Parts: sequence; structure tokens; C-alpha cells
Amino acid sequence: MSVSWSSIGRPLSFCRSSIGYPSPVHRSPIGRPSVVPYISVSRPSAVHRSSIGRPLSFCRSFIGRPSDGHRSSIGRRSANCRPSIGRQSAVHRSSLVQLLAVHRSFIVCPLSLECRASSSFKNKHTTLFANAELNVELECRASSTFKKHCTTLSSNVVLNVELECRASSTFENKHTTLYANAELNVELECRASSTFENKHTTLYANAELNVELECRASSTFENKHTTLYANAELNVELECRASSTFKKHCTTLSSNVELNVELKCRASSTFENKHTTLYANAELNVELECRASSTFENKHTALYANAELNVELECRTSSTFEKKHTTLYANAELNVELECRASSTFKNYSTTLYPNVELNVELECRASSSLKNYCTTLSPNVELNVELECRASSSFKNKHTTIFANAELNVELECRASSTFKKHCTTLSSNVELNVELECRASSTFENKHTTLYANAELNVELECRASSTFENKHTTLYANAELNVELECRASSTFENKHTTLYANAELNVELEFRAISSFKNYCTTLYPNVDLNVELECRASSTCKKYCSTLSPNVELNVELEYRASSTFENKHTALFANAELNVELECRASSTFENKHTTLYANAELNVELECLASSTFENKHTTLFANAELNVELECRASSTFKNYCTTLYPNVELNVELECRASSSFKNNYSTLSPNVELNVPLECRASSTFENKHTTLYANAELNVELECRASSTFENKHTTL
Repeated sequence: MSVSWSSIGRPLSFCRSSIGYPSPVHRSPIGRPSVVPYISVSRPSAVHRSSIGRPLSFCRSFIGRPSDGHRSSIGRRSANCRPSIGRQSAVHRSSLVQLLAVHRSFIVCPLSLECRASSSFKNKHTTLFANAELNVELECRASSTFKKHCTTLSSNVVLNVELECRASSTFENKHTTLYANAELNVELECRASSTFENKHTTLYANAELNVELECRASSTFENKHTTLYANAELNVELECRASSTFKKHCTTLSSNVELNVELKCRASSTFENKHTTLYANAELNVELECRASSTFENKHTALYANAELNVELECRTSSTFEKKHTTLYANAELNVELECRASSTFKNYSTTLYPNVELNVELECRASSSLKNYCTTLSPNVELNVELECRASSSFKNKHTTIFANAELNVELECRASSTFKKHCTTLSSNVELNVELECRASSTFENKHTTLYANAELNVELECRASSTFENKHTTLYANAELNVELECRASSTFENKHTTLYANAELNVELEFRAISSFKNYCTTLYPNVDLNVELECRASSTCKKYCSTLSPNVELNVELEYRASSTFENKHTALFANAELNVELECRASSTFENKHTTLYANAELNVELECLASSTFENKHTTLFANAELNVELECRASSTFKNYCTTLYPNVELNVELECRASSSFKNNYSTLSPNVELNVPLECRASSTFENKHTTLYANAELNVELECRASSTFENKHTTL
């Protein structure tokens, strides 16, 4: 057989290996010679595959270990075996051919590789990595023909990869690399009447969300010499409608989007994108909808559909959208409503407009306003609604100013009618992820001379200078890059002094830095980063005393960080770095009767999911010299129950999990983790639940919970889990 294509531009070989390991003289997913054809799916066979980075042996071994007599350490060759990746072996070709028939029986299909009954699945010289983190339903049905000569199928996908070749469709993928490392439903469903021809095409099914590359029945999908990366995080509805003409000669379409990419070429529109690079790596709905009566000319233009939210680049019927020699990046995370209204005048000479926004960018030039932005760089890479609305009676002068509309949430930079907004020689980057309501009220005085204010917030940043308050921020850097509601609300009776302070409002979720009327908030020489992804309720209650001398508090959490200092509690955090960059609920709630001492401790609340670090009323939480990274993506319920004792001396606990990590120390259990590294960076449900009567000792143990599928490390109530000097 002639030399074929590889995944990264290298010639293929003959046969396939198991999970990411090369086969002999054949091909590898990373341009190296492969090992032996036709090996098993989960366990290495003789002379064929090895464990993690180890050379292979003749005989079968257990999972992840070479067999006796053929073991070698990492990076060394084993006796009478093949060398490591990239080297030739001393094994004769004749012995390898004999092993083909022997090891065909070892091929197991635990992943339900079921190809439908009447379809033909031919994937010669194809690399399909089914390393899914969720259900990989590669189901080869009973009556179908599943020929996967020299194919590598690694089931490391994140979500349901339903590579289901329907009954009447024809799926020909010769010399194609299809990586089924998708994080969400990859429904590469070739419909019954459609023709899916992808010759010499690279299709990476590493999508995080539903990739519905559905070639409809009456459409013609020709993608010759095209690279289509299905690494989308959300629904990629590359739906070529019935009456439209989709010609993409010599085009690169990377469907690595995080949200719905609805690149829907309507029936009456003309979509010509010759020599254009269109990256469908959007995180949210990219509705690049060329309307029927509009004229969309984008010659020699780079349009990157890497948007995280709805990119509604809708050229209205009465407007004139001329963007010659312009770079328009549709990497928006939220709705980009670059709507040039009928009566407005949008002049953007020599301007770079990047629609890489995460939320609604409502750059709406109103009918009576005058938006002059000569020699200005306006990057609408916002994650949330950027309402840069120049009102009719206001005066918006921004000479020689850089305003970056890369906000992830609503940026309501609304210059009110009676206010005076002077920002001479100022850099205002509206790259916020959530609502940035920099609302200069009518009676307030907002002076920000020589100040850098970055509105890159991911959530509601309500920097609302109230009418009776005094907001002095001389020589201060205030970054409004919050991902969630940052309610930096200086109340009427409070005194907010922040001299020489750096306040980063890059929060991804609700940051309710609400300094109540009777509280005293002193933050001398303090760095407070409100870049949270979720609710950060840094609420200093009325009767509490919050002293944070020389402390670094970064509320860059992505989910609910309820740093609520209760009325009767004592919160002392001297010389402490508390990073509230959690992506999910971080309920660092110091209850009324508890004592929370965290001297010289680094607590990173960058969790992506529920981190309920709840120190209950009767418990004792001592975390001296401990690094606790709460960067979990899913439910991290580090709940120290009322009667338990949680001691974590000199321990590194990384709750950077993507799915449910229920590190729940039950009431009667003893959780000792001396000098242990527990990295719960799993993408799926890891119920690390230490039951009430169990003994969980993990001395000098490295437990990497970076599982891509359901890791149910559940220490049951009566079991004894000892993992001394073990790597799991």
C-alpha cells in the first residue's frame, strides 16, 4: 500500500496501535513510526504496545505494566523487545506477521464500538482517538462492516462521541485523521441521503460540546483539501442548507467552538469566502448569518469564528458594511451585536475591530450620537454585553485612547447626561466578562487622572460611585475584568480608602464587594483581584472586623465565592494570599462560632465548580503552611463537618476538578493527608467520598484525579484504603 497521510502532515504507515502508542514501521498519531498491528484495546499485547512511555515486551502484561522478563524503566529498552517511540526494532517482519492472527482475539471493544447495521465504516489508515471523558458510544452495530485496518482508536473523549454512521449513508474517510477526543456530544452523523466526501481531510473530533456536523440531505458538502477541526465545545451546527451553495476551496475551517456555531448560509444569500480562514472555535452561538438582502463582501478577510457567545454579525438590510482589508475575528464569547443601525454613521477608518467577545457586544451607534474614533483600536472581544452606548446628550471624547471591548459580560460604560467623564490619556480596556456598570452617576465626582481602568470583567461589575460617597482612587489600577457580578458598591455612609491599591475587577461571577455602612474596611497596601467567575460575596458584615494588612486577595473565582465574614467570627488573614478565582461555588463561609486561622497560607479559590469550603461551627480548620488550590471546575465539596478534624499540614490539595469532586470528610472519619499531593483535576464525576467509618491514609501518595471518565474513588464505610508510596 502506498504512503498515506498522517494527522500532522507526515506519511502514514501500515498498521495501528492501541491507545496513543505507535505500531511497528507503520504510523503514529504524532509522526513517529508505529508498533505492531492489531493489538488489544485496553491491555498491551506481546511485541506490540507498552504502558505509559515504556518499551514493549513479547508477552502480555497487566494494565500499564510490561510482563515479567521484559520490564524496563521509563525511557529504557526492554529485553528482546521493541525500542521506544521513534526507533526501529530488531524483531523480524515475519514474526510480526505471525502475531497478527494471534492477537486479533485480544481485541476488545468495551466502548461499544457499534457501527450501524447497513452502513459501511471504512477508516483505512485512520487515527481515531476515542479518549473520551464521557460516554463514548462508538457502537459498531451487529450487521455492519467495521474495517479499521491499521487504525488507532484511543477512547479518551470527554463527552458522548456518537460517531454513528447511519444506515444509508456513505462514510468514506480515506487517509483521514479523526480524533474522537471530544468533550461533548460529537454527533458526526452522516445523514442518509447526503454525501460526505472528506478526501485528504483532517477532522478532529475533540469537541467539547455537540458537534453536529450534519450534512443535510439536499446539500452539497465539498471540502477538498480542507482542515476541519471538530474540537468544538458547544454545538457546531455547520449546516449547509438545501438551497445554498457552500464552496470552500482551499479553506481552513476549524470547528473548535465552545458554543453553538451556526454558520448557516441562508438560502438566498451568497457566501463567498475564497482564500479565507474561518475558524469556528466559538464558545457561544456564532450566528454569522448573511441576510438575504445584505451584501457581505469580505475579500481577503480573516474571520475567526472562535466566539464564546452569540456573535450576531448581522449586516442589516439598510446598512452598508464595508470592511475592506479589515480583520474581523469572530472569537466572541457572547452575543456580538455589531449592528450598524440605519440612521447612524459608522466610520472606522484604519481600524481593527475584533469581535472576540464573550457576551453581547452592543456597539450601537445611536442615531443622534457622534462616534469619532480616529486612529483607535476597538477590540470587541468581550464575554458579556458591552453596551458602549454613547448617549445623545453626553460628550464622549476619547482622543488617542485605546478601548478594548473584550468584555465577557455587560459592559455598561454609560456616560450619563449630567455627568462629566474626562479621561485624558487614559487606557480603558472594556474586556469584561460580565456586566461592567461603570456608571458615573449625576451627582458623583469621578476623577481618575492617569488611571488604568480595564473593563475586562466577566460578570457584573457594578462600580457604582454613589451620589453621597467619596471615591478617591489616585494613582490606582482598577481592572474591571470580572467574569461575574462585581458589585463594588461604595455605600453612602461608608468610607472607602484605597490609597496605592490595585483592585482588579476581572471577576467571572458575582463579586459583591459590598462594604456595608457601619463596617470598617482598611486595605492598606493590598492587592484585591476581583476576577471571579462566580459569586464572590466579600461581604464585610456590620459587626465584624476585617483586617487584611498587606494581604493579597484575588477574587478571580468563576463560581460562587461567598467569602462571608459572619457577625461573630474573627477572620485574621495576615500575610495571606487568598485567590478567589473559583469557577464554581466557593463558599468560604466562616461560620459564627468557628475560628479560621490561615497564617502564611495560600488558598486559591479558582474553582470552576462548587467549592464549598465551609468551616462549620464546631470544627477546627487548621491549614498552616498549606497550599489549597480551589480551582475546581465542578462540585468540590470540601466540607469539614462539625465533628471532624481536618489537618492538612504541608499538603498540596489541588481541587481543579472539572466534575463533581465530593471530597467530603464525613463527621466521624479521620482524614490525614500528610505530605500528599491530591490533584482532583478530573473532568468527570470523581466522588472521592471518605465515608464516615473508613480510614483514608494517603501518606506520600500522588493521587491524580485527572480522570476523563467516571472515577468513582469511593472509599466505602467499612473499607480500608491504604495507598502508601503509590501512584494512582
